[in-house]
Amino acid sequence: MSTAATAGMKIGSLLLLVTASIGMADDLNKTSAQKADTRVIPFDLYRTPATVTPTESDHALNCLALEREITDLMPKTYSYKPDFYNDPYQGAAIWIGTTLFMPAYAISGYAGYLQYQENGRIISAEERIETLRHLKAQHHCFES
Repeated sequence: MSTAATAGMKIGSLLLLVTASIGMADDLNKTSAQKADTRVIPFDLYRTPATVTPTESDHALNCLALEREITDLMPKTYSYKPDFYNDPYQGAAIWIGTTLFMPAYAISGYAGYLQYQENGRIISAEERIETLRHLKAQHHCFES
């Protein structure tokens, strides 16, 4: 590659960085209502913090009942599914897909779907536990 082509690539990269930083700075100055109007897709890709309001029946629970429900919900926050690099099925799917049978890669997609479902289960249990812990604090259950 010639030095002129390399210099042109460097200038192009520099202009791209300047343009991107200006766009990001403009995005920081927008309010959340303005950002919501300019979204390309109508939903969020990633989870946002949820504020769960307790029901009237939750407010009626005493400290012992709140603690009992938290104890019952704790096993729902556990996950026994190994991560991608420790999952033997992922290794087998990649090896078989690369060497023998290409549709074996579908196992990786199915494992991702199962992980998505498991994350939903864990997140809903954790949010419920946080709501119950907040109620325990409102009832002064930690005081002796």
